[in-house]
Amino acid sequence: MDLIKRLASSWLVRIGVVVALMPAAAFLYLKLSGHLDPGPVSAMTKVGVMREGYASHADFEKECKHCHAPVHCITANRCQTCHMEIAKQITDSEGLHARLPGTDKCQTCHVEHQGREAAITHFPLDNVDHLALTGYSLELHQTTYDGEPMVCHDCHAEGTYAADAVCCAGCHSPENGALASDHLDRFGGECIECHDGVDRMLTFAHDSHFALEGAHATAECESCHGDHVFAGKAQDCSACHDEPAHHAGQFGLDCARCHTAIAWAPAELREHTFDLTHQSDRPIDCTTCHVDTYAVYTCDGCHEHTMEVTADQHLDDEVADLSECSECHPTGTGEEIAQLRSDSAAQAVPAAPAQNSGDK
Repeated sequence: MDLIKRLASSWLVRIGVVVALMPAAAFLYLKLSGHLDPGPVSAMTKVGVMREGYASHADFEKECKHCHAPVHCITANRCQTCHMEIAKQITDSEGLHARLPGTDKCQTCHVEHQGREAAITHFPLDNVDHLALTGYSLELHQTTYDGEPMVCHDCHAEGTYAADAVCCAGCHSPENGALASDHLDRFGGECIECHDGVDRMLTFAHDSHFALEGAHATAECESCHGDHVFAGKAQDCSACHDEPAHHAGQFGLDCARCHTAIAWAPAELREHTFDLTHQSDRPIDCTTCHVDTYAVYTCDGCHEHTMEVTADQHLDDEVADLSECSECHPTGTGEEIAQLRSDSAAQAVPAAPAQNSGDK
């Protein structure tokens, strides 16, 4: 029995010692781990702005309770005690903080204890899904013209995050003043009415002017508009594509007759209104009509021996120019010729005189 009492007493003493040492151990752990002194806070300030009597976080660095609460550590309500404009944004469901997720954890974006010079309101853009929040992508706004990572105040220079407060010309004019000035004169200063951050026009229906299909659907705007000319841009293939050397002087520039917008190859004759058999039982050879190049045709290769008769026939129809046969004979089929002769005969028959309703 005495042994049990001695053992129990011994364990109680040990437990007491542990309990007594726990605060000291906890303090030592916090001290060594840096939790009690995680580093200086930011002295970032806005000129003329005071919050609760303080100009910056550095003014109350030793008064941890301003930001930290027991157990829960940093809580949004403590931050918003000073930053009441942020609390108002969230309450009124307006402004940047009303649209951002997780605004109950300010430290996610605004990380303190990084030194006096730290600008804790600046944070990497990849922390924010800007496209989901605003409809404007930051895909082409990752770095400045100097190659530095972009931060919010590069576009929101006044600290106002409303779309109408962004000044695009502030960055783009110094880089290319002539282009920016011309663009502003021609299209106005409401940039986001047209641009979505990936340089695809928002409200402009491109297909109503030129269909972006096939390989054109993935082409960069600069591929066709590298000269920054948009209105009145030529739409024929040769405006953007140089004539291949093996085409030169042979096929002309009506590319769509053989090529599609999907790719240059494979190429096949897609548009040929004139009947390739031309009243024969098989297709005639291309060089029969296209003697020198495929861009020019002649009918003399077959019809030369009847030119006098043909001229007389066309003279009756008051057709003097026999050089552009396809204007009247686009298909060259027998049915077409029969229809032309029928129409010509109908025009040659004089109209019957009108009867006088007074005759008996």
